Amino acid sequence: MSGGKVSTSDVTEQREATKSLTPLAYLLPLRLTVGWDWLDAGLRKLMLAPAKVNPSSSSFVLNKFVSFLPHAGPFTFLLKYFLENPSVGGTFLVTYAVAEVIVGVFLITGLLSRLAGFGSVVMAAALMPAYWLGSTCEDEWQIGILLVASSVVLMLMASGRKFGLDSYLFVKFGDRPISSLPVLRWIKFW
Repeated sequence: MSGGKVSTSDVTEQREATKSLTPLAYLLPLRLTVGWDWLDAGLRKLMLAPAKVNPSSSSFVLNKFVSFLPHAGPFTFLLKYFLENPSVGGTFLVTYAVAEVIVGVFLITGLLSRLAGFGSVVMAAALMPAYWLGSTCEDEWQIGILLVASSVVLMLMASGRKFGLDSYLFVKFGDRPISSLPVLRWIKFW
């Protein structure tokens, strides 16, 4: 490029560079970000702050449920159950944290990315009542919505087929839905 003019060779070079990237490649930053979000959340609970999942700790995450009760509506029964049975709540939190780590690793590596995207949608949607009920800041609600929307995109777009381990699975096995049932056939493994 000289004097502000674009040469034909510059345009051709740019087109060739763009051809090597597909729309799936553009999802890499989104896949890595959502994957890291889940991995970090799970590791923080399990490794950096295990008191958060310990029912006998004052830092136990489910202790926050008390602030949710005044406006819990249809979730009142579940909240009371967890508050009355902290060991069940602790088991739930550890299981959820392990799921966060698994989904995070799968998204980061691009392994079973559509299934991991589905798991991400379910987990992010499950957190939405906490954002709505609790004494949380407005940012958490917005982050939760973005996490749900991003996860839906990752689930539908097979983001691991470019720069991910799913590329090998797709070449070897083709497209694989988790079931042939009408709704579930849209959810694919990779």
